[in-house]
Amino acid sequence: MTIFANFPRFLGRRTNLAKAAALTVQPYHPSELSKVAQPERPLPVPQKTTPIIINIPPAQPYIQVNTLSNFLRIGRLYHPLCRNTFVERVQIGYYAYERREEWRTCALAAAYAGAFGPQSIEKPEFSYTMAIWRLSQLVGFDIGQRQIVGPTGRHNNLADEMIRLVDENLWNRAGVADWLVSLGF
Repeated sequence: MTIFANFPRFLGRRTNLAKAAALTVQPYHPSELSKVAQPERPLPVPQKTTPIIINIPPAQPYIQVNTLSNFLRIGRLYHPLCRNTFVERVQIGYYAYERREEWRTCALAAAYAGAFGPQSIEKPEFSYTMAIWRLSQLVGFDIGQRQIVGPTGRHNNLADEMIRLVDENLWNRAGVADWLVSLGF
């Protein structure tokens, strides 16, 4: 079946019908498409036969994960900072439908939350002495007894110095974590 078509709008105005008769549209069957030979196109980028060698730097020295500074870096992201108290529970919102609780932590409580999870400070059995004892078990030394000289010149134990830097010297917890890294904790 042959259909003669004239597309003057798309092909321009033709005055000669013989030229229009040269355009034929023939129906085809999908199985006939496989018979049509399609020339292979070259790839836009020729494939390289040689492998690419990626130089990997030498292995990094083992970085300790169970350090007080790492626990503090993780835990400070869970809760906002509170000053002059160990842990603070704040209720936000006036109306009942918008009311929610928020917990705020000092540097030592943030380190505890970084070690044991953000909900660990919300438990009723959580206390200052428990935080010191459990963190001491993880880091391998007693942070309540380790005597240090703080950046302000105070001689104090490590746990109390962390709290005093935040409360009295108005440090943030990221600064305390950097200070702990400089001491090797």
